[in-house]
Amino acid sequence: MLLFPLLISLVMVVPGDLVISEIMYNPDGPTLGIDDQYEWIELCNVGTVPLQLDGMMLSDGGNQLFLEAYLLDASSRVVIAADEEAFTGSYGTGITVIPWDGVWTKLSNSSDTLLLYSSTGQVLDELAYSDTWGLAASDTTRSEADGRGSSLEKINLKGTNTEDNWAPSIDWACPDTDPETGDPVCWGTPGSVNSIE
Repeated sequence: MLLFPLLISLVMVVPGDLVISEIMYNPDGPTLGIDDQYEWIELCNVGTVPLQLDGMMLSDGGNQLFLEAYLLDASSRVVIAADEEAFTGSYGTGITVIPWDGVWTKLSNSSDTLLLYSSTGQVLDELAYSDTWGLAASDTTRSEADGRGSSLEKINLKGTNTEDNWAPSIDWACPDTDPETGDPVCWGTPGSVNSIE
């Protein structure tokens, strides 16, 4: 009799259980690569039970991609990459990347709305981001997440998807440097705790 409630908990995903936790919407071309290959999205299970991702959909209102089967443990993260081979070539093979079918969402470099749907069509999370998110006080041009190397990370994973709860990643452990300045380049924290969390 205990098996039936457990099965229900694996499929009854509700808004707030699975969130978009980090995105690389505009990779730094000189050190990482072009958008079509190096964009990625991280999802985090902030609930208390494992979640089955099979059939869930990510969309920007145009293109749609459908996740293949994967059981995501509570407090765990996975990555959906535009190009899995390019992603693992840069980040290594130690990060869980979920296969998908469909067409990559092609995250806009200016602003976009990213929607995560359950397998039954319910909206689980919605992120309407802008390239102005994370502008430093002294910078009026572009954020570090806008093609300068950083990803855009959620600060409080159970908080709202508003500008004050998202910021550019601040980790500096990547082996490559900016060819113009020689400074270390941040490529975000896919599959790991966000650097600003």
